[in-house]
Amino acid sequence: MQRALAEVVSELVVVSDQMKAIMALISKVARFDVPVLIQGETGTGKELLARIIHQRSDRHDRPFVAVNCGTLTGDLFADKLFGHEPGSFTGASRQVRGCFELAAQGTLFLDEVSDILLPNQVDFLRVLEDGRFRRLGGEQLVASDARIVTATNADLAARVAEGRFRRDLYYRLRVVPLLVPPLRQRRVAIPGLIDYFSSQFAEKHERAQVSFHPKAVELLVNYDWPGNVRQLKNFVERALIMCPGRQVSARDFPADFGGDTYGFGSSRAPAEEEAGPPRSLEEVRTEAERRAIIDALTHTAGRRDDAAHLLRISARSLRQKMRDLGIRFSRGQQVS
Repeated sequence: MQRALAEVVSELVVVSDQMKAIMALISKVARFDVPVLIQGETGTGKELLARIIHQRSDRHDRPFVAVNCGTLTGDLFADKLFGHEPGSFTGASRQVRGCFELAAQGTLFLDEVSDILLPNQVDFLRVLEDGRFRRLGGEQLVASDARIVTATNADLAARVAEGRFRRDLYYRLRVVPLLVPPLRQRRVAIPGLIDYFSSQFAEKHERAQVSFHPKAVELLVNYDWPGNVRQLKNFVERALIMCPGRQVSARDFPADFGGDTYGFGSSRAPAEEEAGPPRSLEEVRTEAERRAIIDALTHTAGRRDDAAHLLRISARSLRQKMRDLGIRFSRGQQVS
């Protein structure tokens, strides 16, 4: 279990203050059987966080069952979660257990929970309130003792206001909310993720360890990654496959890297080959953190409280980082 947990945490690369705060919260709530709602953009690692919650709980030696609710509607949803009895519908020749039973004494993770239709939300809420359900076509009540962790990339509160999601179900699921920041708000993690994925894919594809040229890393750090960690992971694998040597340069990036697909414009690190000795990951992380702070302060005209809010850190942490990085500012003026 500890090895599996280490692998999951490595893919998150917990170096930013935001992720450290999330991991601290997980450490507090994991052992308590309360529902957790994880919200964040697609590709931010919501299922990884759900697995960490499971692995740090007393249920870690029981099943972790993941369900994507975005593909289930009507009876398909009921069948997937509750199972069915023989003869309940055409082709139902035997009893089939649903995910609530498969996750017995473990964790049931429901992704894209915002896509559950209103009629199915009623059935789901009833299980959460009563701890019991019936299989499709069945009369016997079946007890449920699975812990519920849900996730969504939608604004669930807005769905409630629009009448598309039940308010009572929303508060049932949101006992402990976790908001996962997108990768563009924690650029300091990108060099570590590149290093982790490079090692992972070198082993997968049975090739020698490959590094990324500092200029290539700089390009990746400065990109906004709308697909978040998942997009970066796929990009690193693709770049490694295309790389003929032991170091990935911008020339090894996919052909569409310089176009609209990746948003880097037509130039791809023209000064790459004249760079000096490769920088350490710590230097790249520091540069990325400095850039993020300057961007936030510039955006807020030097208002530290507002900038700290954008960076999802405390004002005190921001002041300390500014001192450490030598960042000066005048309110209403450009940051230096």
